[in-house]
Amino acid sequence: MSRIRTLSLSAAAVVAVIAAGFLVIAPASANDLSAAGATSTATPTSPTPTSPTASPTSPTASPTSPTATPTATPTTAPPTTPPPGQEGCTPGYWKNHLGSWPAPYTPSTTLGSVFTGLPAGYASLTLQQALNLGGGGLNALLRQAVSALLNASSSEVDYPLSAAEVISLTNAAIASGMYEATKDVFDQYNNLGAPGFCD
Repeated sequence: MSRIRTLSLSAAAVVAVIAAGFLVIAPASANDLSAAGATSTATPTSPTPTSPTASPTSPTASPTSPTATPTATPTTAPPTTPPPGQEGCTPGYWKNHLGSWPAPYTPSTTLGSVFTGLPAGYASLTLQQALNLGGGGLNALLRQAVSALLNASSSEVDYPLSAAEVISLTNAAIASGMYEATKDVFDQYNNLGAPGFCD
């Protein structure tokens, strides 16, 4: 029958062992215990913290600018008729087509009933007579103004100006005595043509 030897340790020795963080198991003999205690005095090492080595990487993909997509070229042919507001008939047309005159104007309507500030002798002339005036100056202005008035009043003509605008421009030219610029505007518009009507 084997004998169990017990080792007596003082209370101070036990506390010292526990404080050192070692748990000593007594071997079978006292000599073995002392040897074990001699070799178990290594100081525990605390783990050395390591800093993370991974560094954040910036995104390498660069944004791409949008590329323009070519648009299809329209294949529709341009319109053959003039756009709105680009029609007008000449004084010669209105002079020779009295039946096409728009209301409220008739060949016998007087200039004085439409335009203001006319010199003596002009106010009593009819619109038809004004279309037959020859020469330049005021005569040319009135010839083109009557044509412009009929164009602007006709539902068959898409004239660039309204009848009120024609009257206002004419009255202003008469009042200023500067006929040429207004006459030229009317002349240009009166020669635009009106397909199917005065072409």
